[in-house]
Amino acid sequence: MASHSHVSSINQAGSPSQAFVEKSSAPPINILPSKLAQAYSYAHPILLLTLCAARFEALVADPVQELLADLPWLALLQLFYVLLCLPPAASPSADSSPASDAKAARSRSGKPGYRRKNSGKNVWAAVWAKLMPACLSLGLTFLATPIIAALLVMFGAPLTTHNYETVLCAAHMALLSASQLAYVHGVDGSVWKEVWGIARPADTVWGSALGTGLGAWFGAIPIPLDWDRPWQAFPITILVGAYIGYALGTLLSRTPLLYGKRIQFSSESEEEDEKKTN
Repeated sequence: MASHSHVSSINQAGSPSQAFVEKSSAPPINILPSKLAQAYSYAHPILLLTLCAARFEALVADPVQELLADLPWLALLQLFYVLLCLPPAASPSADSSPASDAKAARSRSGKPGYRRKNSGKNVWAAVWAKLMPACLSLGLTFLATPIIAALLVMFGAPLTTHNYETVLCAAHMALLSASQLAYVHGVDGSVWKEVWGIARPADTVWGSALGTGLGAWFGAIPIPLDWDRPWQAFPITILVGAYIGYALGTLLSRTPLLYGKRIQFSSESEEEDEKKTN
């Protein structure tokens, strides 16, 4: 009887379902709890959409020149956003909820001498602790540009023509999608496996990346239609779709309906039936 219970406990611990439950995953990322960060986190995607709409006519007139001119401004806006609103990789704030962050901030501010300890060199150290990963994330983002450019070609972008348009469109999409992921997750291999496997829990960072990709995909629909409109030229609608998808993904993924949820391609019952047949 003892041996039977021992064997059953081993089987339960080693079963695939139990191993899946115990598998650790990086939690969803929360916006920093300060009032300024919370307010700007909603204003940022609206600001990007406003700038995209304001520069739309110039984009249609000369896509290469406009994409190149807007790229540094987009990089600065994304840099400011991650510095103000997101916790850097490996920071305790990245693994806590908004309520616990606010509670911790109140408890720290109530301690005697807290303001004195958080001045001078400590302030500059805190700024550098966020600025360095932000700059590194921009570098990693531009390394992702060739990958996104190759994906654009695989999904139908011209291979022998419009090369400047393809690269610049990929650079904009990389800044929209990869800069925040690189800032909050660094080079964590397990997280990036979830990203490429579309298995991350929904949050504002993952939502913006997924929204950018889906928006660009839907944005390609008007290109082959015979409307003979100048704005149908590659990559105008793809880029506009990426910006709209970024804004929607950023905002919708923070709602209680989506936050923390994962995309499921098959139901649990189907997975169990498949395991039984195998």
